Amino acid sequence: MTTTTNVKKVLLADPGEKSRQSLSHFLREKGMAVIETADGSKALAEALLKSPDIILLDLSVGVLAPERLVQILRSNPNTRAIPIFFLSDKEKSVTGFRPGVDEFIRRPFHEEEILLRIQRSLFHDSLSEVFSGDSEISGNLSQVFLPDLWQMLSLNSKSGIIQVEGEGISGSIYIEKGEIISAVTHNVAGEKALYRLIPLREGKFRFIPGKVGVRRTIFASSQHVVLEGMRNYDELVKLGAKKPSLNESVMIVKDTRALAGAGGAAREVLLLAEFCNRVEDIVNNCSMPDLVVYETLLHLKGRGVLRIGAFETVTAKSQFLPPEDLARLRNRMEERNAFADGTIGRIVLFLPDPMLMEGVVMALGQFREFEVDSGFFALRRKEGHPIGMFGRIRVGETNSLLLYAFPYLRSTSPVWYALAPRPIGIIAFLKDEVTSSLEGLMAVSDYTRGTDTRVVLAVMGKTFTNFGLGENTLRLFQNRIEKLGCSLKVQEMDQLSPGEIQDALARVVRQYLEEEKK
Repeated sequence: MTTTTNVKKVLLADPGEKSRQSLSHFLREKGMAVIETADGSKALAEALLKSPDIILLDLSVGVLAPERLVQILRSNPNTRAIPIFFLSDKEKSVTGFRPGVDEFIRRPFHEEEILLRIQRSLFHDSLSEVFSGDSEISGNLSQVFLPDLWQMLSLNSKSGIIQVEGEGISGSIYIEKGEIISAVTHNVAGEKALYRLIPLREGKFRFIPGKVGVRRTIFASSQHVVLEGMRNYDELVKLGAKKPSLNESVMIVKDTRALAGAGGAAREVLLLAEFCNRVEDIVNNCSMPDLVVYETLLHLKGRGVLRIGAFETVTAKSQFLPPEDLARLRNRMEERNAFADGTIGRIVLFLPDPMLMEGVVMALGQFREFEVDSGFFALRRKEGHPIGMFGRIRVGETNSLLLYAFPYLRSTSPVWYALAPRPIGIIAFLKDEVTSSLEGLMAVSDYTRGTDTRVVLAVMGKTFTNFGLGENTLRLFQNRIEKLGCSLKVQEMDQLSPGEIQDALARVVRQYLEEEKK
């Protein structure tokens, strides 16, 4: 079933020329016909002559008072049913206000909010009957705007999937009882994906009703994310020619350690710039909304940290291991028929601090064989612990060494066994805070049972053993691992640096190869 809507006429009565023109321009860009007036008398004449679908009436209009204007419109059979949105910079009681038909909007307001309220009012009658059933619905985005579609699904508490096909983009929005719980487009998920789909005006949609069985990736209210998606799109349009094109190259040209330590979007963009050479790769792999990524790129370019433009990037990345070691690893795993999908092994990193994840990826990005898993970062919540495969080391044309990250939490241990069974190496990054969690370390030692790991590498600061409790905890951890047929080797460091992380990963592979010789 295909839905259709006509261009709607909006009468805007506002004595403020600047605010009137701004809102008129915005609504016209959204496909509406706008009739502008500056006073109540002209608003009455236009309403009687042109029969608008809705009236936006500022309560400060002159010549004909708003109360008298409303009284005349309500007494005329041709205009009495027109919804009126009353605009004011202060709360007021409005004579003749009809709950459920009229609305009161307090200034200042977001233009996107006005648009959503208009669409909900104008399209409710024509679409609610369509969306009240359980049949599949399809249509053109030029006729039904995605926020309108969601509004109807929300009003009817529907569950299902909105499939979207636009020019150069496709994706799905998942609805559960009227609430948007997830969105996916290509390798991007969550709010970032929704923000890309929401503003589409060309293409087709299809709503498939039914139970939604996906993991929730959008946690904010649907009203908020829809409005934010529309705002992001408008701000991206305003960037205009300043916005870097997707095929432009990116290069770090200044020491970034101070900026990276500040966290936030700058940290993540700089992290990606370590091993992504194009704007498109950074935009797609960054977990932040596209608007934030572009603004951050421009900010870092302005500070002289990044160079962005049309130029050839020169990669000065190091090799993970000598070719002979990688060949030995591949041959060893092929002899054992370990995996049939090109995977030659898995290495697991246990991280005591979620923030360490970015540092690990930045360090491994110096290896030319390293590839980050964009889905891991797109789905990861910033405050959450890293869980799952975050990247891979390419070994030849078709093989890969998969890399996983997990927290020291026994409650998450079932996921370890499910996602990364039989790893060939385990690296346990230790901080002083971990010493208070013997239970977490014991869970890690249990995980070594039945794996291909022969050596667990503990990477920690030299000051660790100065803490009595920490030293005792480490000894218990070591005894437990040795009882399970594995050994613990300690790699001390002054501070956690990219070089230490790179060396740790290479070391566990070498240890595995040495143990296999025995």
